Amino acid sequence: MSMPTRLNKRLLKPINASIEKRLRLNPLETGRITDGVWAVRADAVNFFIIESGDDLICFDTGYRRYLIREELAKINIDRLAVTHVFLTHADVDHTRGLCLFPKAEVYLSRDEKQMITGVRSVRSAVRSPRIRREYHLLEEGDVVRAGDTHIRAIETPGHTPGSMAYLLGGRYLFTGDTCKISDGKIYAGSRYTMDFTRQDASIRKLAGLRDVQYVFTAHAGYTDDFDRAFSEWR
Repeated sequence: MSMPTRLNKRLLKPINASIEKRLRLNPLETGRITDGVWAVRADAVNFFIIESGDDLICFDTGYRRYLIREELAKINIDRLAVTHVFLTHADVDHTRGLCLFPKAEVYLSRDEKQMITGVRSVRSAVRSPRIRREYHLLEEGDVVRAGDTHIRAIETPGHTPGSMAYLLGGRYLFTGDTCKISDGKIYAGSRYTMDFTRQDASIRKLAGLRDVQYVFTAHAGYTDDFDRAFSEWR
């Protein structure tokens, strides 16, 4: 696929701005958040890269591959150095960039496999492309060692059947589309979720975690005040 022209990029900008306003999306600009943690913006979605020893770990992979390449160049990260990719779910805006990280081990929830093997979401605006490479399936409580840290899998069904949050080193929580943040408080999204009852239960489950320092969402930024963010979900 050819690279978009400057005209196409200019046309996409107001379209994306309109979508973000309508859906209350507020992604972070590409850049460093704290030591060893970067946000990468690809349209209206963020994915996150963490440096751990000699490893680079991605949580999701974003959308629009030409944008991902441009944004990675801004923060001097070599996509070929990424060693692990953890997918929070299989929606296209979280998985389309996967092919840019060919050397990474790929992980996702066992319950999300149905979304990448022919079953499509009932949400007309979102689709889950097939993943045509080796991947590892995770269940609740599974732990993966990466670099100098470990990643714990937390099942958070609702947005999709196999949505999964990840807790890195017991401190950094990556929630994907399970929840969003507004004015420092967690809320459940009102669109494109397949099971709102299960989503609410998943957020309450996350609210029970302890000693979390940062919460990172895919479309609404992050917070470093976990207790305040989840106070209304306990």
